[in-house]
Amino acid sequence: MGGRGSASGISDKGRKYGTEYRTLFQSNNIKFIKYNISKSATSPYETRSNHRIYVTINNKNEPKYITMYRNNGKRLAQIDISGPAHTQDGRKFETPHIHVGYEHQGSYVRNLNFWEKRLLSRTKNIWYNKRKDK
Repeated sequence: MGGRGSASGISDKGRKYGTEYRTLFQSNNIKFIKYNISKSATSPYETRSNHRIYVTINNKNEPKYITMYRNNGKRLAQIDISGPAHTQDGRKFETPHIHVGYEHQGSYVRNLNFWEKRLLSRTKNIWYNKRKDK
């Protein structure tokens, strides 16, 4: 898991593949992760797992992003769960919203559809139920 150089095994900054994030736990193909490098939550650009879904947890122990990947490990879309509203082409998108495409900046932004709302609800339920268990 990681990106930023996952094909070579070493990132542009010399970090070994898989060391940028740590797995908190996994439920089927949904992996809950936390960024190791800084306090700011950021989601992986790529993965080596097919059709993986990562939920990035921020420092407040809350889900920040849900990121979905294609068969080739490239980012398909990212749901921004928390944070500020997003403006694109004069339209304002409240959070949660989805960025469709590989790059977050410059990607197509829209509101969530039915299936994405279900995924958001499912991941939140998994996360908060897991936290209750501790």
